[in-house]
Amino acid sequence: MNEGYYIGLMTGTSLDAVDTALIEVNSSHKVSLVTAKEYALPDATRQDIMNVASGSEDSLHAVASLDQQLARLYAESVLSLLNENNINTGAIQAIGSHGQTVRHAPDNTPPFSVQLGNGAVIARLTGIKTVNDFRQADIAAAGQGAPLAPLFHHHLFHEHQATVVGLNLGGIANISILHADGTIRGFDTGPANTLMDQWISHHYQMRYDKDAQWAKSGCLDNDLLDNLLSEPWLNTPPPKSTGPELFNLAWLKSQLPDKEMPPEDVQYTLCEFSAVTVTRAIKAHAPECRKLVICGGGAYNPLLVERIRFHLADCTVVDSSVYAIEPKWVEASMFAWFAWRTLNGLPSNVPAVTGASHKAVLGAIHKTSQEH
Repeated sequence: MNEGYYIGLMTGTSLDAVDTALIEVNSSHKVSLVTAKEYALPDATRQDIMNVASGSEDSLHAVASLDQQLARLYAESVLSLLNENNINTGAIQAIGSHGQTVRHAPDNTPPFSVQLGNGAVIARLTGIKTVNDFRQADIAAAGQGAPLAPLFHHHLFHEHQATVVGLNLGGIANISILHADGTIRGFDTGPANTLMDQWISHHYQMRYDKDAQWAKSGCLDNDLLDNLLSEPWLNTPPPKSTGPELFNLAWLKSQLPDKEMPPEDVQYTLCEFSAVTVTRAIKAHAPECRKLVICGGGAYNPLLVERIRFHLADCTVVDSSVYAIEPKWVEASMFAWFAWRTLNGLPSNVPAVTGASHKAVLGAIHKTSQEH
């Protein structure tokens, strides 16, 4: 088994930075986070991503150019992390790069999901073997290609005595139901941060509502909450996954009641919407759960966490830092771990979660120019 150091790369729907995490997988296959850092996305690259993801710029030239831009940015992030920690590239077994999702359409005919950031270019520029395109093998096996977090959550959070739920609060929220007997279930529950991020950006050109300060200045609007909760996708049974293709600013505006509303009330209600959809899903599919482990950027939103605690009064709510990985580094660490699994021929999808017909080794491997 290829133990040693692996680097994971992740950029999400917040479009704020490249999360870069260095992990060690030891001889017992346990993961430990060695170091991590985020590297800011240039404004021009962020705008290019938004243009491609929204469909306002859908040309082949724009998509291919962005694929190359991101690969170079990812490679720079890896080399910066290693240089800042005086680590030689030869010490790294592989890079696992999620890439930037610009379109996720698992229910399309045929289904597809697109993540940009050319793996061959990353390998060439860093001199490190690179694994990317992790969602494609699951989709090829008739799966949703998402969520992929449950297996890593099981590795980190599973307990033999009780059901634990791992909750990733990224742009979209997904849960991992980790039963004591080792059975894993999971699915996307709806928005976590994406609508709140888009709403504050629309009004104040801020990328997110730091510490939920704006949301806290507002009040709940029950009419809006009822409209949001009427979205049919929320009642579709798992396996299921979603993204900003559905939960976006246009969708939100279509749900606004026919009355004047202070924008801060909308922000508060969006936070409550995320909390309600998450907790309803947990109560419906894991009613026996008494421990919830939160990770992802939403773990730093105090109002969102407070509302989740309120709705799950009988559940102990902690974040992943109690397992020695800070919430913001879990996803990047996960893709580093996936690279380890891929190189060892181990599957990383969970068919009961994604709906795939079988387990699959995920990712495309790009060797360096020194490898044959």
